[in-house]
Amino acid sequence: MSLLLHLVGVAVFGACTYYDIYYVLENAGPHQDNPLVKELFNSRPQWGGRWKFLTVWGLTVQLIYYVIAAVNDLLGSSTFVRRDGTRLQRLRDLFFTALALPVALVVCLMFWGLYAIHRDLVFPEVMDLFYPWWLNHGVHTMPLLLGLLEVLTVRHHYASNWVSVALLATFLVTYLAWTMYLALVAEIWVYGVLRVLSWPLRFLFMAGNLLVALGLFALGKRMDAVVWGKEKAAAAAKEGGGKKRR
Repeated sequence: MSLLLHLVGVAVFGACTYYDIYYVLENAGPHQDNPLVKELFNSRPQWGGRWKFLTVWGLTVQLIYYVIAAVNDLLGSSTFVRRDGTRLQRLRDLFFTALALPVALVVCLMFWGLYAIHRDLVFPEVMDLFYPWWLNHGVHTMPLLLGLLEVLTVRHHYASNWVSVALLATFLVTYLAWTMYLALVAEIWVYGVLRVLSWPLRFLFMAGNLLVALGLFALGKRMDAVVWGKEKAAAAAKEGGGKKRR
């Protein structure tokens, strides 16, 4: 079951990555008369190219995770008994719990939340002309759906909160600093919501994003505890008993 889930993830996010790299910019070409399209897509080869968008950062995180997870299914382990786990499983678990799941929650919930408030803040209507609906759902819906299936069906160890939070915060702060650099140096506002806010509100918005991300990390950990808590407790008791016998 887990191998099938992870192969689906590789296929979905691999296909989305391929299409985004080779077709989105080409499809945007006929719409360069639109100022927003020209600003965001005509300059893609410069100023970070497609890496301006958190969606692309999140998509890459998902693809890397599902490749690691699929390889672990074939060569690693999936156990709650820590002494029986492989290094590959430890890498898989850290990557999922600290990055893949919380980033999926942040990207999907914030995108669709802002979309519901006013779509021009994150996905202007003109993008419907060259950004297909299936790609939109592939990068803004599937990470959440597959992530929740992962929580329900695959065993994961959580690292210490300090390690996980530091990794997640470093990822998000790096991205936010990058968006501010683009705005100040190249006058490229990646997201409309940042364009319309004053500077104090921009910093509050970014700080709020970090707090929401940390809250979603805690939510993911809680979901894991609800689903796997009893099995983890049994594994811990077994491991503790083994240490006493030795």
